[in-house]
Amino acid sequence: MPVPRVLSLGEGRLRLDSSFTVALTGYHDARLGRAVVRVMDRLSRRTALTFSPSPVPDSSAHLVIAAAAAGQAIQTETEDESYTLDVEPARAALTAPTVVGALRGLETLLQLVASDSAGFYLPAVHVEDAPRFPWRGLLVDAGRHFEPVEVIERTLDGMAAVKLNVLHWHLSDDQGFRVESLRYPLLQGKGSDGLFYTQAQIRAVVAYARDRGIRVVPEFDMPGHATSWFVGYPRYASGTGPYAIVRTWGVFDPTFDPTRESVYLFIDRFIGEMAALFPDPYWHIGGDEVNGVEWDANPRIRAFRRLHHLADNAALQVYFNQRLSRILTQHGKRMVGWDEILNPDLPATAVVQSWRGVEYLPATVRSGHRAILSAPYYLDHMDSAEDHYYFDPLPDTLGLSPEEAARVLGGEACMWGEHVGPETIDSRIWPRLAAVAEKLWSPASVRDVHDMYRRLAATSLRLGEVGLRHQEHSARLLHLEVGNGPDFQTMMALLAVSQPVTFGQRNRMEEGMTQQTPLTRLVDAARPDPPARWASLTLIERLLADSGRTPAIADTLRAMFTAWRGLPAAVHAAAVRAPLAGDGVPVADALGRVAAVGFAALDRVQGRTPATVAWQDSARATLDSATGPHGLLRLVVVDPVRWLVEVAPIRQ
Repeated sequence: MPVPRVLSLGEGRLRLDSSFTVALTGYHDARLGRAVVRVMDRLSRRTALTFSPSPVPDSSAHLVIAAAAAGQAIQTETEDESYTLDVEPARAALTAPTVVGALRGLETLLQLVASDSAGFYLPAVHVEDAPRFPWRGLLVDAGRHFEPVEVIERTLDGMAAVKLNVLHWHLSDDQGFRVESLRYPLLQGKGSDGLFYTQAQIRAVVAYARDRGIRVVPEFDMPGHATSWFVGYPRYASGTGPYAIVRTWGVFDPTFDPTRESVYLFIDRFIGEMAALFPDPYWHIGGDEVNGVEWDANPRIRAFRRLHHLADNAALQVYFNQRLSRILTQHGKRMVGWDEILNPDLPATAVVQSWRGVEYLPATVRSGHRAILSAPYYLDHMDSAEDHYYFDPLPDTLGLSPEEAARVLGGEACMWGEHVGPETIDSRIWPRLAAVAEKLWSPASVRDVHDMYRRLAATSLRLGEVGLRHQEHSARLLHLEVGNGPDFQTMMALLAVSQPVTFGQRNRMEEGMTQQTPLTRLVDAARPDPPARWASLTLIERLLADSGRTPAIADTLRAMFTAWRGLPAAVHAAAVRAPLAGDGVPVADALGRVAAVGFAALDRVQGRTPATVAWQDSARATLDSATGPHGLLRLVVVDPVRWLVEVAPIRQ
């Protein structure tokens, strides 16, 4: 995962034992050497075998890696990431035009490791692979909740494992400015609460990412979402100040003043300093959600608009972006911005990232701009992997010509930070991001959701191998909330069938939430797409396909409904002993009602009890009431039970 472009199985197996060695016979450098060391370490931990950690010069090694060239000195979207992998019983050969291609092939090789009664092996296989899109990214928002370097680094390891190649690092917002500036030290001095990355840490993360074939594109939001800039430097704002770090979420008024030359001098000097830290040729300016309140309230800005024949604030932002684009060009950078920046006067080199909908892609590419799609891939919305997987980055419904489609660089999943901190970010990104990564790498014909979930389960385990903590996340938080023992098991069972409310629902329901709100409630322990959702759907699908001939399937369903029916009483009891468990009472009560419907529907599907229209209507009403949020949680098993209700044969 992601599925390669071409894969064919051969005959035989390449056995793995402690004699397994790797040789580098083509171009090789320190980056490729370090990658081999990491791969051998992961292979050793997975198999409990001891391997030589470093490449050997002998071309008779069991794995021969031949990269033709280093690739680009500064990786861009035109880097060749293709590779060919051949595994035969005697040896494996990995060839690639560049070191980055070899890195991608090594990840595929690790995914092929299997075992049988004789030990571990690689199956004989031929793989020819290359990405569908050159831009395959993840946005991590460190502005709203700061994410320590170790979080960023293990995220990069996960990204490399699923062949993503862009970390879009959101580094400033109303809630925090997160990078050390030596030229303007009040940026982090007053705008970060002391939570920021030093320049040495930035350089280290960029190097860490490059070692894994991943680019780092910084985002410094302007002209809006900029309050944290003005805490230390209010003179560059459109209002009068004073300004303070914002602790809540939303769209706020503080905005850069586009009419002052001093603002552009400040930005020029700032970008000049930061450009030395971020070698990538792309630079994200944000540019979204500028409400214009400060611009409208400032008489001098209104006069500037009239003087320059700028019809409205949108035109004023275009003026700002044009000036900003020239500054970026002087520093060797190309502008990227959210889709609000799209305008007939936007510089032709600018890249537009669509976040408000897939429908913004056609307007972008038909205007000659290159595009990045994010709208269907917002991980913070708490949708399932299936929801993300159904969206193709280039759906046929857009009606794009081949030339227009070629301007779609790819896509990025987004992990915005309002409801996410270091304690929870792994579970909010993984393993769902692997499904998005597949949409961006694999051919468009790869779309089988059943097969995706089968492979996602295995991928999730492998992601733990690189240090990600998504699998232990729920248990870790629950231990804090309810301790150990029966209450822990009860709440784990409840979380197996629950997911957090959506982003918008949490904003509305948890009105007092701020940047200081601890992210340690039951909603934070819940996973966005717990396996029980797809497992229960699959179980019911098997029951219906089998037409009830296999009693074990129905027995498994009855056992599942029985477990659900017993949870409400156990959760109520746990809430008496552990106050934080009380968040689970509403969703547990709803689960009990769903379990009752499940039993009744199963009886009717099996013909034990006749189904009537009145029963079906009543069951639908019960399931409808169970669908919505229950506190800050939602049930993920309503739809599987609804399926049983709908297929129960009605007796007229």
